[in-house]
Parts: sequence; structure tokens; C-alpha cells
Amino acid sequence: MAVLASVGCAPADANAPGIHLSAALTGDDVTLTWDGHRGGVVVEFATEPDGRYTILDFPPADRSTFEHPDLMPATTFYYRVRPVTGPTSAPATPVPIDVAPADEDWIVPRTVPDPAAKPAPGGAPTNLLARTVAPDGLLLTWRDNATDEAGYLVEAEVGGDFQVVYVVDRDVNSAGIITQESERAATYRVRAYRFGAQSNVVHEQTPG
Repeated sequence: MAVLASVGCAPADANAPGIHLSAALTGDDVTLTWDGHRGGVVVEFATEPDGRYTILDFPPADRSTFEHPDLMPATTFYYRVRPVTGPTSAPATPVPIDVAPADEDWIVPRTVPDPAAKPAPGGAPTNLLARTVAPDGLLLTWRDNATDEAGYLVEAEVGGDFQVVYVVDRDVNSAGIITQESERAATYRVRAYRFGAQSNVVHEQTPG
């Protein structure tokens, strides 16, 4: 499942980098490589030096490269990498839903009032439920116990590793996803994520 989302703009090199990022252009493809950090990161790009960045991917923690392929010609692309941390819920495996939703609104990320939540800085999500709504539809609900999250990552265990399959805003505690075949029998968890200090910003211009 592709992960694309817009995030706020930030000046190039706004933070002293703990991660060193480099880029190489091959034809219309850009390959990014980074070091100085072991763990999960988010890869982002913009087309202006101080432009609005878009999330490209959340690579697994054991990867330190990313390829951005088939780019528009005669365009300058700016890249940065940021660490992603935060507590996760206990894993959950999908179970059939008790009552099927009457419409498609189940898929929309939302905040459902939950008086049992105990919001606190660094609070981990709890009470994750993953319910099968359709052959390729999954409704996930959880208890939002954090006050300092940037948002929530839905992660699926595929091939022995958890991978990000969906991103939602902060304070959301219910979201539906359309699963790929490999994700239908997966184990799921949600992460209340936060960003660390960004890497240096690199750029490459594709040929015209």
C-alpha cells in the first residue's frame, strides 16, 4: 500500500543533522542513501527549497536507501530524512466484525469519543481491534492515550517485519484500510509517532 502525505514546510538544513543524507541521479531516478541513524525513518521530498514536503515512504528500520523512480524531467527535487519514533500498541490479528457497517463511512479516519482514554505525553495506544469488514476491507480502532503524537502509523507484519501501510492524523482512533492480498492475514499494530531532527537537505535536477 503506497504511503503519500503532505507535511509542513521547513527551511533547508533547519536542524543540525544527526543523519547524513546523500543523493545520486541516474537518468530520471534518484537514489538516496543515509547514515548516522539506525531505526525507522520517513523519506520526504519537495520541489522548492522551502516548499511543502510530501512523504514518500517509511522504510523498514534495517534499510538505509530509497529509490525515487521515473521523475519529471527538468525538475529539481529536494529530499530530507527524519527519524520516526514512538510507542506501539500490542499486536492484533483481524477478526470478523460483529455488525457490518451500513455504508462506506467506516473507512474514513475519525476521532471517536473515548472517556476511558488516559492522555499523557508519550502515551502508547491500547485496545487495538482489527475487524474484517469486507474481503479486502479492515477497520482498526484503538485508544488514543498520547498528547504529543504527530499522528498514527498503521503497521502490518508482512514477511516477519512490520511495515507502515497507512498514516493518519493525530487524535484519530478509528480508520479503515483496503488491504492488499499479502496484508489480509497480517498482524497489525498502531504507533503514536513523533519525528526526530531532520537530516541535511540534498537536491538533484532531472535532465530536460
